[in-house]
Amino acid sequence: MAKIMVVDDQKMMRDMINTMLKKQGYETETAENGEDFLNKVDSFQPELVTLDVMMPGLKTQEILEKLKEKQAKPKIILLTVIQFTDEQRDKLFKMGDVVDYITKPFDLHDLMDTVKNNI
Repeated sequence: MAKIMVVDDQKMMRDMINTMLKKQGYETETAENGEDFLNKVDSFQPELVTLDVMMPGLKTQEILEKLKEKQAKPKIILLTVIQFTDEQRDKLFKMGDVVDYITKPFDLHDLMDTVKNNI
């Protein structure tokens, strides 16, 4: 089954998504911020990453830029409370391997459908 990394600074959110993915049979790893993610990504080699947009430390743009230097090239699903304009969304999608985004709060079934559609 596919490898997925869950990156979110909120432990409850990270654990909830991680548990749901494991129940679906995915192999998972978690990271609590962008720096933690970048430190783990090459050793775990995920096919897909759920990445929270609003975290302390590195900004999303910085994370996506630094990811280009890594060996791993996972697809990215952004999780955000921000309502993107079309221009903002297009810019994010061009920055890296961003394949979709989901606005918080979200339905876990919608997230699982988005994951399945991008594996």
